[in-house]
Amino acid sequence: MTPNVQPPLPPLPKALPWLLALGIAANLLPIWTVTWLPMGDLFGHVQLMDIVLRYNDPATVYRDIYLLPRSLDPNTLSLWFARAVPGMGALTAARVLLSAYVIGLPVSLAWLARVMRRSPWLALLSLPLTWNSLVNIGFLNYILALPVLFAVLALARRYAEAGRWSRGVALALLLMLLFFCHVIAFLIGMGMTVFVILWHGDGWRRLTRLWVLLAAAPIGGQWIWRKFVALEATVEGRTFGTRSGNLGLWFLKPKELVAQLYEWSLRYFRDGVDRTMAWTMLGLWLLLMTVGLVARLRGTAEVRVRWRDRSLELMTVLCAIAYFFLPSHMNEMSIITERVVIQVILMLTLWPQLEFTAWRRWLIVPMLLVAVGYSWTVRQEFRRFEQLEIGDLPAGLRDLPAKSRFCYVLIERDNETTFMGAVWHVPRAIFALQHGGLVDDSFAVRPYTPVQYKPDAMPTPLIGNFWNHSHLFDYDAVLVRSALPPVYADMSPHLKRIWHQGHFWLYRVVPGDHARMHVTRVGGPGGTGEFSDCARGFAMNGLIVQQKDGLVRNFTPLCAAIVERPGSAPADHGRASRPAESNAAQEEGKKSARRLGTHVADAEDTHLVCPANTFVIGITGRAALFVDALGLRCAPIPWLGDDKSVATTRIVGGTGGSPYAAKCSAGEIAVGAQGAFGEVADQAGIECVNWSTW
Repeated sequence: MTPNVQPPLPPLPKALPWLLALGIAANLLPIWTVTWLPMGDLFGHVQLMDIVLRYNDPATVYRDIYLLPRSLDPNTLSLWFARAVPGMGALTAARVLLSAYVIGLPVSLAWLARVMRRSPWLALLSLPLTWNSLVNIGFLNYILALPVLFAVLALARRYAEAGRWSRGVALALLLMLLFFCHVIAFLIGMGMTVFVILWHGDGWRRLTRLWVLLAAAPIGGQWIWRKFVALEATVEGRTFGTRSGNLGLWFLKPKELVAQLYEWSLRYFRDGVDRTMAWTMLGLWLLLMTVGLVARLRGTAEVRVRWRDRSLELMTVLCAIAYFFLPSHMNEMSIITERVVIQVILMLTLWPQLEFTAWRRWLIVPMLLVAVGYSWTVRQEFRRFEQLEIGDLPAGLRDLPAKSRFCYVLIERDNETTFMGAVWHVPRAIFALQHGGLVDDSFAVRPYTPVQYKPDAMPTPLIGNFWNHSHLFDYDAVLVRSALPPVYADMSPHLKRIWHQGHFWLYRVVPGDHARMHVTRVGGPGGTGEFSDCARGFAMNGLIVQQKDGLVRNFTPLCAAIVERPGSAPADHGRASRPAESNAAQEEGKKSARRLGTHVADAEDTHLVCPANTFVIGITGRAALFVDALGLRCAPIPWLGDDKSVATTRIVGGTGGSPYAAKCSAGEIAVGAQGAFGEVADQAGIECVNWSTW
């Protein structure tokens, strides 16, 4: 078979490197002039990087709490990078990694454009798109993988067309690097590499050149074996498989996927400047597409794109199809195909087929102006976020003791500047960087995170009534984010306010006696935590549940005065048995419970009520990534842990997920409900406490 003869690559314009450098410099400005960037998960990664960087430092508690990765794990590039340069702190390391992304994205796209026989000037379109939804959420490892992924595609085509062992080795190394950046990007890169080599290769050589996968495939395979086949356990006793052994796959409806396209691409700022940029970029892209199309119709096009050169379009379409047909969520790794949206948009920027010669050179001007202008706007938005949302928080936490124990209670869901949600991880990262102590939560709780908690070292977050929580005394300080003063915390004898600014309220924990409470929960890892407790002396005797489309959307605890079963012997728990309360007292107890989750206007309330003189001691139903169905298990007081006296209400919801049954311990009853919520109930749980101490 005659070898496939390829035309030479288009020359690199002399002015492109300089103008591209100008746009990159403008994009670097927000990263290096703002300390606390509005990137949701970023500072969760900073916290992990600090753990790895100072693991053996006696000034921290990290060695007593965490386990470092001991095998070939994905998503570890950011963790080990800080150790590469002695003296580099976690915050500086994060900035350097973000800078690598900012530089690498347009450079890799310029290379890919040139290899795909498109004008490298099109890489200027990627500069404003650098600030996308994945950056907003703070997916550090995945955005680091994007430049590597585009470099893999460019090198794969060069290798498929011309061979050379040096290119094959470089491609194999890039695929391995992609694995350590992010596992989802690695799987995408492996599949696209196969496609590019088979599409652009020639004859039997296209098959033999697939040897480049041999180096990366085993490291990916061993991770899949450990997590999906061998079901390697984590500190929480779960892996990527659900308790029934399946993967917890979740598919969204096409209309939902269409509705969230912008949410997973370019949405960032609440004042709409990102939307203005998106429409401007769409107009520029349509103009470039039109100019190229007119030139081809007139026969004056300088770029001749053959059918074999359409691989870029085919890959873009295949990724778009994957977005609609592959699962959107999977148990512990909740976001899968949504990550592909920005990749599709970035590849679309390389679709126009024109050369920027003659009068078309002027089209470069608006592309560069939008890039530089939007970078300046992003910097202003970042500074506004830092001033409004963070303020003087680092100084407020600075006087806490080294190696102390710190809990962050987040009451508000959102911030006023960006769509990244609440200020999730910044306070924890600030405390970790300053004091190296125990923080109530970190990414180490997630099975796919390389850093894990040691057995029995995982702390319990205070997501219930934190001022009266049984685990309050696990901590030395509690930081609360709330728009309104947390009056119950101010009234608590166990908390003393030591600092306040804006939405932040810092308390020192004063040791004392407390009722022992624990929480039992089911469901997936997503959503925002909420709680609803009964008043003291009252316990749960029912739930009001709303379900729609086979999923529980929200629920409200019903409370009643605690009273022992009539005629039973008083239990010796250190407190006399309670008589029945008045109707007025019972009504007051019911008022203390509030709805958990978002109300659904077109769904009916279903009341699940325990039989007379019984209280909630457990929940049952079906769950996987979300709570599919919910029911109650009820028993009279005192309940000794047996099943003979337990009654079960009907179960409300759908048939998805796997069956579950969670219950309190003997002598306990449920005095409140907890969960995690978005549009649906991601988790559901009950707060159990010894009835005689409540």
